[in-house]
Amino acid sequence: MIFKEICFTKTRLDNQDAVKVVQRTMRYDSEITLEHGTRKINAKSIMGIVSMGLKGGDKLTVLAAGDDEKAAVEDIA
Repeated sequence: MIFKEICFTKTRLDNQDAVKVVQRTMRYDSEITLEHGTRKINAKSIMGIVSMGLKGGDKLTVLAAGDDEKAAVEDIA
């Protein structure tokens, strides 16, 4: 398992952004998780991503476990 911490820079996450994230994660076989504070969600879930309510300046950790984990984390981050 590998991870990378990122800083969310947009003003807020909208539904189109969530769809783009899910489309990117679906390219990978690895299990991909997003963590924000105490919340941990499946990055392949649009509802999970939207429910995080991300806004500018929030810290987010991208985690991946699987055969293509390194490529997945770099792409998503």
